[in-house]
Amino acid sequence: MREQFRASRRTCTTNLYAGGAKGRIGMQNHQIRSILLILLLAPGVASLAEAGEVQFAGDHYKVQGGPKIDVSVINPVFSPGGSGTLRLVLANDGMVEGLVPGAVPPGSEGDAAQEMLAEFRCLEASNLRVNLHPAGPVRVLSGQAQIDLLGPGNTSLLEFEIDVEEDAEGPVLLSLQVEYEHQTDVTFSGGAASPLYLPSSLQLDLILSAEGDPTTLKLLSTRSDLSPGEEGSISLIVGNAGRAEARNCTVRLLAAPPVIPISDRSFLGDIPPGGAAVARFDVRVEGSAQAQEYRIGCEIGHEGGLSTLSFPLLVAHPEEGRLFGAQLAGPLLIAAVLAAIWIMRKRANRSPWSRGNLRPRR
Repeated sequence: MREQFRASRRTCTTNLYAGGAKGRIGMQNHQIRSILLILLLAPGVASLAEAGEVQFAGDHYKVQGGPKIDVSVINPVFSPGGSGTLRLVLANDGMVEGLVPGAVPPGSEGDAAQEMLAEFRCLEASNLRVNLHPAGPVRVLSGQAQIDLLGPGNTSLLEFEIDVEEDAEGPVLLSLQVEYEHQTDVTFSGGAASPLYLPSSLQLDLILSAEGDPTTLKLLSTRSDLSPGEEGSISLIVGNAGRAEARNCTVRLLAAPPVIPISDRSFLGDIPPGGAAVARFDVRVEGSAQAQEYRIGCEIGHEGGLSTLSFPLLVAHPEEGRLFGAQLAGPLLIAAVLAAIWIMRKRANRSPWSRGNLRPRR
């Protein structure tokens, strides 16, 4: 029996030596097949990376989870035929779904502890690039918005300027494209971190609504008492020439030297159709200003609309008409407001909308 075993072993050894050349050739072929297999699997590895499955060899810990980006609309209602600022809130609701421990070799406990803490940064979204795509009657006037970092549980305010066509009505579906980077893994060696970041992108849908009749705010009249080197005031009469109420109206003064605003914003509240309101601003005129007519601007806004207008502004010497202006300032301003309201209502009464040809209320 022992002799048979020795003979069998000699036969195997002889066969191994005899097939040595063939074995080396087979090994080379195996290496070539392995390289080809790696090349063929490269797209699969990339797809795993996008899914957050790529990780370093010899990881001490692996956190399961990642960023979860969502969007909400602050002001979804806009008036047809107007432009305005769409305000969005981008939120990261990412949460840790699990912590998978790995092997911790002796002597690497410090690196393992640092790695465990650093793994939780997989919930952060960095280098965010946000684009709002136009659709239907909504035209986007703003470009790309950027956010450096959006951590878990944090939010960021985004603003896009949009324009709504006059015939717009009802809900409008818009698309928000979000691209960002996130950490998919990290390893520590000698206290130094080596993170691995991968790009991601997603598309979020949001719904706007075009409601009501077009609202038109106009600058009906202006008044000022300004002199070089002194403080004064500017009064603007703003009227609503539209068929819908203008809500939360504001006026912002757009002035430049030699006219320096002391107060540059006036809140008017709601202005009904055919109504008017007065915006008053305190300003200072530089001493080097010439007594002449200047041109400045104002920004009139309301819910769902924004317009920029310009108007002439007279800077006069103190001795010119000051007494007359001081005596008649109050009565003239009241008369101007009453006249503007009367004109606006008269125009509204002449409109075909005021003679019973009204659309049904929604």
